[in-house]
Amino acid sequence: MEHIIGQKAIDLLNSKQVDIINRPRNFESKFLKKKKKITIVTAVYNGESFIKKTIESVINQSIGLKHIQYIIVDDSSTDNTYEIAKSYAEKYKEIRYVRLPENTGTPGTPRNIGIELADSKYITFLDSDDWLAENGLEQLYNILEETGDDYVVGKTIKVESESQSVIGEFASVKERRSISPFEVEHFFYHMGPTARMMKLDMLKEHHIRFPEMTFAEDKLFFCDVFFNAAAVSTTTQPIYFVNRTKENSGSLTRTTDVIKKREADLKVIEYIKSKSLPVDQEKVALNRIYEYDIVKTFDSQLFVKSKNKKAFFDILRQAIETTKDLRYDFRLEFKIPLYRAVIDLFMDNRIDDITKLLKWYKKDKNKKYVIKDNLPYYEIPFFEDQYRLIRIPMLARALDSYVTDGIYYQTAEVYGDYLENMNHILIRDRKRYNNDLIVDFNRSGNIITFKLDVESILKLQNSLFTIFIRYNDYTLVNIKRILKNQITYKERKIEFYTTLANNLGLSITNMKNE
Repeated sequence: MEHIIGQKAIDLLNSKQVDIINRPRNFESKFLKKKKKITIVTAVYNGESFIKKTIESVINQSIGLKHIQYIIVDDSSTDNTYEIAKSYAEKYKEIRYVRLPENTGTPGTPRNIGIELADSKYITFLDSDDWLAENGLEQLYNILEETGDDYVVGKTIKVESESQSVIGEFASVKERRSISPFEVEHFFYHMGPTARMMKLDMLKEHHIRFPEMTFAEDKLFFCDVFFNAAAVSTTTQPIYFVNRTKENSGSLTRTTDVIKKREADLKVIEYIKSKSLPVDQEKVALNRIYEYDIVKTFDSQLFVKSKNKKAFFDILRQAIETTKDLRYDFRLEFKIPLYRAVIDLFMDNRIDDITKLLKWYKKDKNKKYVIKDNLPYYEIPFFEDQYRLIRIPMLARALDSYVTDGIYYQTAEVYGDYLENMNHILIRDRKRYNNDLIVDFNRSGNIITFKLDVESILKLQNSLFTIFIRYNDYTLVNIKRILKNQITYKERKIEFYTTLANNLGLSITNMKNE
């Protein structure tokens, strides 16, 4: 399979059917030509709406355009992408524009063409509707130069019409240098091309290319990168902005058939198994697919509202079939007990119970929490067997709060597996990625206390915030505060709630009045 991956790109280039502006000249001596520091590859198809902003973000990089080889591969666009990209390529010799004779139907082939044409020390990828932070490339380049590592990843910011947030925060929550990719829990869970740079020689030496698949091509590519990278680094610096605004609502990521995605994941599973990795590495790579991709799909409104739930269960059945020859019980690797319960119920052929459980989980706002042996559980109201209680990794609930001399004090009770691994309180802006506040806490058993002075709070920009406990460096748990519980009975709605004066109140209304 490795020899087949990327062959289409080579065939296209050898056929000379592609139109290239700033094509490399054969007579140029490699000894006279100065190698660029970084190659950026952008695959584009009908990207007229955003390609200008994408290109400008490259031109304005702090490292200097003269150190960049920018390869734009147009997968036979039918809009004005050609005119826009061509004008930049004619103006800047550092921009090489490649136009394919017909659409390949996958971002893999255009990216592979970029890899084949690349001639630099490092390479990175930039989608045609996204953009880079002004000093993004310089940040990544400097880290690789300092460490000699094969790969580095920074912060990816998702930009929506009314908010910004960090994607795959586990990969960029702290500065790490020269570690194995298998040392970072969940490192395999963020496998898109964003905010990362790697040695070009590593890709060429190990023939790492994107497979010609419509979906999951990133997962296969970056699995091979991680399998071959001797050492990697991570940084907290913002590098890359992903465009998820309303104007970009036609993006493939928003319109994809989720079942087709999961079918592609089955191919990724077989590919990883074919690598015959050490068992500890195989566990890390495969658990991302089994838990995060396959089972997590059920924890979604797509599944709950779907009229074709059989298609979801067929995928799950096929995925479980691939586990039969594994050297370990794949269920023991799951991080989320609810997902483990889904698998166990499926093994017991309790299909209807899975649907019932997940509908309850997504819709019921009055979940009951039970503390047993100092550990938290959901109490499932309709099960009477071993599934009556399902574990929660961490649970935090607000207790008393008060204000004295301009300082806010809050206590909370916390239960779970990671009490010793709690890092701090995180006060996070719901709409901005860079308007956060970190607060220390004191813990006595299951009780934590933290305080906020007015001066610290006023350093934040005006907004709405959510308060979390961060543990294991990057995982967040909400501090729950139950302000309202609701019961609907005989066409009447009963609500117990907290009044503005912080007293317990009760409201009874007719449903017909709403």
